[in-house]
Amino acid sequence: MSTLGIVSRNPETNEMRGQIGLLGRRNPLGIEITPNTEKRGEKQPDFRIWSGPNDIGAGWIKPNRETGKPYVSLRIFHPQIAPWPIYANLGRAAGQDDDDVLALIVNAA
Repeated sequence: MSTLGIVSRNPETNEMRGQIGLLGRRNPLGIEITPNTEKRGEKQPDFRIWSGPNDIGAGWIKPNRETGKPYVSLRIFHPQIAPWPIYANLGRAAGQDDDDVLALIVNAA
């Protein structure tokens, strides 16, 4: 597993802002993960992922298989980022004691 980036969560709004680092890009890409206020069904995402005005992905709240504790599973996709989707989970950033600083941890299969 590797860390794609770091986001900070606003506990009042549950919005997250941060950056992801991508191969071939000199500067990190700024992102915002916002609650999906238009969610109307179980299969629709709980979060939308934005980079500026571009919708680049989505996130779903899922239960951990072992503990049942919820986590956020992300799918990031935009042709200018990569020709395939990037799958990641939000988890506590290494070396952080703050529950509102989260790492985007890439799922490597």
